[in-house]
Amino acid sequence: MLKFNPHSEPVSQSLPPTILTIFGATGDLSADYLIPALLHMDEHKLLPKIFKLVCVGRREFTAKSYLDFILKKSHVIKKISPAKKARFLKHLIYYAGDFEHVEHFTELAKVLADQEKPKHVCYNRLFYFATSPQQFAAITQILKSAGLLNACVAHERKTRILVEKPFGFNLKSAQSLNGLLLKYFTEDQIYRIDHYVGKETIQNLMVVRFANSLFEPLWNNRFIDHVEISVLEKDGAGGRINFYNQTGAIKDFLQNHILQMLALIAMEEPYNLTAEMIRDEKLRVLEALEPVTKEKLLLRMVKGQYKGYVKEAASASLGTSGPNNTETFFALKTYLNLPRWSGVPFYLRTGKKLNKKLTQISIHFREPVRCLFVGCSANVLTFQIQPDESVHLQINNKIPGFGIKLHQGDLEFGYGKVFKGEIPGAYERLLLDFMEGDQRLFIRSDEIEAAWKFVDSITENPEFNKLPLHQYIPGKNGPKEADEWIKKDMKEWWTR
Repeated sequence: MLKFNPHSEPVSQSLPPTILTIFGATGDLSADYLIPALLHMDEHKLLPKIFKLVCVGRREFTAKSYLDFILKKSHVIKKISPAKKARFLKHLIYYAGDFEHVEHFTELAKVLADQEKPKHVCYNRLFYFATSPQQFAAITQILKSAGLLNACVAHERKTRILVEKPFGFNLKSAQSLNGLLLKYFTEDQIYRIDHYVGKETIQNLMVVRFANSLFEPLWNNRFIDHVEISVLEKDGAGGRINFYNQTGAIKDFLQNHILQMLALIAMEEPYNLTAEMIRDEKLRVLEALEPVTKEKLLLRMVKGQYKGYVKEAASASLGTSGPNNTETFFALKTYLNLPRWSGVPFYLRTGKKLNKKLTQISIHFREPVRCLFVGCSANVLTFQIQPDESVHLQINNKIPGFGIKLHQGDLEFGYGKVFKGEIPGAYERLLLDFMEGDQRLFIRSDEIEAAWKFVDSITENPEFNKLPLHQYIPGKNGPKEADEWIKKDMKEWWTR
């Protein structure tokens, strides 16, 4: 049995002095993901040896009262020892400031400079925008005007920013935001995060494909019949409902999580594992997505909305019930204009308030052209990203006994079964890469724009709002029309 030891990971203690500033430090993202990840990294000595964390929010807190607030607010942190809390507080600085007041940022610049002066320590300056995208522009411009982007040139220290999704809401807004950021930063300073890419099983996609001679020769339209990517959620829109009501499932999940998974599945083998080579190959896939024309949209997409969503949305915005065309479910068939994938359909779906929480990618191989036995089934390779990170291969076997009857069995590789110990969370991995300056798991500007170009071909299609919005009962498998739709292609949704 293999044991995973987070202490064996190459990192951190040898990194230059680092000061990480989080804007939006009192929000749900910080409480449920960022601070828990940093606490865990601190416990396992995965932070730089000289490290400061500056948390910026509008509320008035001390470092201690801020951490107490986060511990109470977080849905992830259940208990923390006094020793662990005391150790983390040595890194922590809380600064009460408002993004709308330039003078607050001038004071923040002094706070950062005060960390360097006493011991003449020169820090890498990292900024995490854990805010709504509408605030990215204001924060960036004020950072510049307040002198916060001037790192220590003498010691070649770096300034980097990390921005959360959604990165824009269509191609035009994404281009505008990219243009703004690239006005103040170079591409190698900008880290656009998609936390799905930080999950172990997602990172394992390239390893399974390119480190095993078993799969890569079969990874093409000669042997693969179709590919499915499903992101199923049991929860509704919840506290994000006002945001979700403006975006819907397509803009919330397709543009980032789902298309990033598709790119990793379909990409060619990069020449090496540098960030630029990997992102070049992903970009080729995203640019090869076949635009959804007016004629094709009605045939290739199903939209749905769970019953009760309209009432939830109206209640959240203190409005009155009325027409609401926000989709909480979609199923989409798309193709790639690449020789390797010519004619292979990719079935993509996501939905809220379904009967299970499941994220998986399944590669459906073609059935044997000539099978000697009765009952041959197609092989299926499944990457389960959540809830249980694992890889499964369905193969045909003989049932013991007289005669020959076939049974499709499961060859399983489960992370939790094979590796005993703690597996790093997605945000821990991505925060560490951010500190190390490793962009391989982050998204480049041209990837963002290629993804939005494809999504725009759907959401700005004249037929998009004419598509029926099928109602489905919460806790079920989504609208029955999505099942009927895929059955027209002689297929069924694959769930293990």
